[in-house]
Amino acid sequence: MKKKWFVLFILLLIRFVSFAQSDWNLKKDKDGIRVYSRNSDHSKFNEIKAEFTISARLSELASVMLDADDHVQWQYSTKSSYLLQRISDSELYFYNEINAPWPVANRDLVVHLKISQDRVTRVMTMAALCTPGFSPCYPSIVRVPVLKAIWTVTPVDAGTLRIEYVMETDPGGSVPAWLINMFATKGPYESFKNLRQQVLLSKYRNAHLSFITD
Repeated sequence: MKKKWFVLFILLLIRFVSFAQSDWNLKKDKDGIRVYSRNSDHSKFNEIKAEFTISARLSELASVMLDADDHVQWQYSTKSSYLLQRISDSELYFYNEINAPWPVANRDLVVHLKISQDRVTRVMTMAALCTPGFSPCYPSIVRVPVLKAIWTVTPVDAGTLRIEYVMETDPGGSVPAWLINMFATKGPYESFKNLRQQVLLSKYRNAHLSFITD
């Protein structure tokens, strides 16, 4: 009997944890882009999730992401972006400086981007991880200490991708968490709306990457 109750307790606990982990709140639903937020278990800054589709092939989307020098063209409020080091065709480090409204100091970050694919399902994963100590900091800019973003990209048909984007971050500095959380969904929405146009540029169309099966 004790064993039966123990098993029941474990099942209920798993169900409770699964429910808690999926407790996302829809904050914006526009242009086919849904942006959610939820409280973080280990940070005062909310986690963000976005879901949307994009008209592109896997290689085309990956090509946009790997073109670090042109992130400034589509990432929201980005002042500058450039490649720091290319590790391989599917992995690199890049730098971003983010514009912040006065009197808040601009933020910058060094991101380690790695793209991989499940050869069976063809699902592509793009992992972006902040690496604060990779390059020297600038005195007038606050270095972002934490950023982790995971893109899960699933082919729907020959020309459509379904994307789930999940991000957690700490922008650093002394900006109140409630203020950051209030506007945290704007950046992803604007970026992904711009991304839909960016991927249509001729330099990305018909791209073929050796490590991706389209």
